[in-house]
Amino acid sequence: MGHVSTLAEAKTDLRRRLRARRSERSEVDRNAAAVALAEQGGSLLRGLADGMPLLIAAYLSLPTEPGTDLLIEQAHTDHDAIWVPKVVDDSLDWVALRRSTHFTVGPFGIREPVGTPVRTDDLVGLDVMFVPALAVDERGHRLGQGGGYYDRLLKSFPRNSEGGPLLVAVVFDDEVLADVPVDESDRQVDVALTPSGILDLG
Repeated sequence: MGHVSTLAEAKTDLRRRLRARRSERSEVDRNAAAVALAEQGGSLLRGLADGMPLLIAAYLSLPTEPGTDLLIEQAHTDHDAIWVPKVVDDSLDWVALRRSTHFTVGPFGIREPVGTPVRTDDLVGLDVMFVPALAVDERGHRLGQGGGYYDRLLKSFPRNSEGGPLLVAVVFDDEVLADVPVDESDRQVDVALTPSGILDLG
């Protein structure tokens, strides 16, 4: 129990510090980061697409998170199909995002799409999944918000090397760390998308 307790405490402490740092970022810095993320992410997607539309899962960011709205808009411009999540009990369902989609506010204050959802199992052929993270380390370990939604979700997909989607954690530049605390339930990601560039974590 001691090790488990220590690990949980380490995660809690790191989350607290990272959230505090995010809350201190200025709106100017956040807007600049969102523009850069759209440019870097768009470059990543175009490289993967080879001229064909992609099937993408993405999340709608909170104000303090690295902004994904411009990235999603760029993917729409390139005619990619985009699915975004809504919380249903202890899991995520997915709704096709269109320019006409309306939104509500979910249980955690996150925008959620109005529309007919599909289960994760129905996202056959998913090419890329952008996942939220408070931090990632150089081995691809991801620190989430603590609810476990994405850890449970990612277990349902094969790894990218086995035909699954490319898992891309979206973080600010200073949130790529040398090491983050992890346990056996944590699923590694393949790539970190930051305002400064794309980092292969494989």
